[in-house]
Amino acid sequence: MDQVLYGFDTSVYNFFWQFQNPVTIAIADFCQNLGDTRAYIIYFVISLILCFPKKTRRCGVAMVVAFLVAALLVNVLIKPGAGRLRPYEALRDTPFWETYQTHWENAGSHLEDDLSFPSGHTSLNFAAFTALAAVLLKEKKKWAWLLLLIPIIVGITRIIRAVHYPSDVVGGMIIGVFAGLVGFTVSTKLFPIKAAKSK
Repeated sequence: MDQVLYGFDTSVYNFFWQFQNPVTIAIADFCQNLGDTRAYIIYFVISLILCFPKKTRRCGVAMVVAFLVAALLVNVLIKPGAGRLRPYEALRDTPFWETYQTHWENAGSHLEDDLSFPSGHTSLNFAAFTALAAVLLKEKKKWAWLLLLIPIIVGITRIIRAVHYPSDVVGGMIIGVFAGLVGFTVSTKLFPIKAAKSK
C-alpha cells in the first residue's frame, strides 16, 4: 500500500504543508479532540439522547447506526487487515523522510497508538455529520450541507499534523460517508419522512 500510494501521498502532503503554520497547527491540535476516545463517547451519547425526542429521532438513529458501521469497518475489519504503519515509522527509509520529518516536527512530533489506515478521526466525523446532514437535508433543512465542513476540516488537519497519510484520510472519508448513508437509509426506513402536502 505504501509503495502504490507513495506518489499520491507525497504530492498531497507537499500541497497541504504549504499551509502549515502556528494557526493551522493549533486548529489541528484542537481537531485531535474531535476523534479521540472521549469524542467517540460524547458523540455516541449525544446520538443516543437524540433517539428519544420524536423531533430528533431520525437524526439520533441515523447517527447511532453510522457510528456502529464506521467502528466495525475501521477498528475491527480494515485497520487490522491493512496493518499500515504510521508515516513517521514507515517513511524513514524513503527519499521523502527529511521533508516529512521537518513538517512532522513542526507540528509537534505527535505519536499515535494505533495503525494508520484508515483515519479514525476522519471516518468518525464523516459518519456522524453525513448521517446528520442527510436526514436534515431530507427534512428540507437546506443549510445542513454546511455540517460537512467539520469532517473536511478534521481530515485536512490530520494531514497538516502529519500523523496520517493523505490516503488514510481519503479512506476514512469514504468509509465515513458510506457509514453515514447507511445510517440515513436505516433511519428513514424506520421513520419515513412524509412529503409535504401541496396547497
